[in-house]
Amino acid sequence: MVLKSYISKNMFRDSVYLMRLSNTVRGFDGVVEAEVIIGTDHNKKFLRSGGLMSEEIEKEAGANDLIIAIKAENEAKAEQAIQSALAELNKSVERENLLGDFVPRTFETALHNFPGANIALISIPGRFVEREANKVLDAGLNVMIFSDNVTLESEVALKKKAREKGLLVMGPDCGTAIINGVPLAFANEVKKGKIGIVAAAGTGLQEVSTLISNLGEGISQGIGTGGRDVKEAVGGISMIMGLEALLEDKQTEVVVIVSKPPDASVTEKVLSVAKKSKKPVVVNFLGGNSDLVSAAGCLPAATLKEAAQKAVSLARNEDAVSADLKVDVNLAEVQKNKLAGSQKYLRALYTGGTLAYEALVMLQDQLKPIYTNLSFKGAEALADVYRSTGHTIIDFGEDEFTQGRLHPMIDPTLRNTRIINEAKDPETAVIVLDLVLGYNAHPDPAGSALAAIKEARQIVENEGRYLIFVTSVCGTDSDLQRRNEQVAKFENEGVLVFPSNADAVAFLAVLL
Repeated sequence: MVLKSYISKNMFRDSVYLMRLSNTVRGFDGVVEAEVIIGTDHNKKFLRSGGLMSEEIEKEAGANDLIIAIKAENEAKAEQAIQSALAELNKSVERENLLGDFVPRTFETALHNFPGANIALISIPGRFVEREANKVLDAGLNVMIFSDNVTLESEVALKKKAREKGLLVMGPDCGTAIINGVPLAFANEVKKGKIGIVAAAGTGLQEVSTLISNLGEGISQGIGTGGRDVKEAVGGISMIMGLEALLEDKQTEVVVIVSKPPDASVTEKVLSVAKKSKKPVVVNFLGGNSDLVSAAGCLPAATLKEAAQKAVSLARNEDAVSADLKVDVNLAEVQKNKLAGSQKYLRALYTGGTLAYEALVMLQDQLKPIYTNLSFKGAEALADVYRSTGHTIIDFGEDEFTQGRLHPMIDPTLRNTRIINEAKDPETAVIVLDLVLGYNAHPDPAGSALAAIKEARQIVENEGRYLIFVTSVCGTDSDLQRRNEQVAKFENEGVLVFPSNADAVAFLAVLL
């Protein structure tokens, strides 16, 4: 086996393109593993963990350089793969130069060609966001900031400026929105209806909106705010503006608020606005104080599923009852009895941060200690995010995994590698996966994960062990990936699939 690398100085390519090129190179004859990647510190750590780090990369590659790392059967195959990758990189430059379609290179040019636009979506490196977002606001447009790694000071400045102009800033790190029926970024194909959502949680908005759609109702608006919006330093500016917009929106008859628990001052501000509402308001502050919600005249929801179910009931003029998480105790016992004595730990590998947080909320009293890379009171911080300890819940969408790389909902390579690594640990009992479907997500996340699941099962079977796989699929049958098809792929391989993340986690609580 040979490890070979190549560094192209000061070369940048879009991360989606590099993901596709990496997949292409892995398919070359004699190639065992390959990555074409930008040389950030995080990506170097990823190369080390995957056995692709060379002395050349360690010493010479910088954050502005492009790395080709190849592990192949022999020197000739490795060199051939590198040359083929370089040829493809050069071809991409030629194709860009030959494009006949007009592609605007600046915001000003785009606005000139779309004079009726009223919203802009920004997805660029975080350090450039404030400059470009100011251009958007000065032009009188609302803005959705998909980018992460934007400073808190920049976020506060942009949101205060937008508020003065009567404009809305969704983000930074806003992954999902549905505006006037148009899905933006990571959003799903859902029914149009009379339930409006404002959320400081991207996959929270996706989970609630898809559950509502799957229950037969629809979404009027889905407004994202970015997770930091509910921190005291920001003051809930976008959440309050979004809530006020939904309360005035004639198409919205029921309002849902979704967030991790806001800071106390923000909770008070948000609930004071909700208290004035003539429309029913369902509030899901995951792990928050339900008494405060009730005191404001709103309906508390303990889980994302319960928020969806209550909203659907209210939209149908029915009583909003608490969600019933039914657990098949017999199934849990049958699965548990297949485990070896050493197998006792949960390894939850999430791509959706809100879903991971919901799991922490639901399991914090049953499983102690739980280790995580999320900020969560009552859980322990992982010393190394690449290595699980005891019961572990990981969010692969956190900054340490996404700097210089695609979000795991687009490129699940990191998680797939982790599935195999977790299987090698004789103490792993159950691996939990979420599949988040929709626009811009991986076209076949179940298919992508199955190869890793099969390899993991082969590892444990060779060692006389059994491994439980649990998942939920966030999406609809109208999504590009087709929820029913994704579920079928998993169920055909013996993966336990639950109708929501809350149902899956309730099963874990009984199982473990």
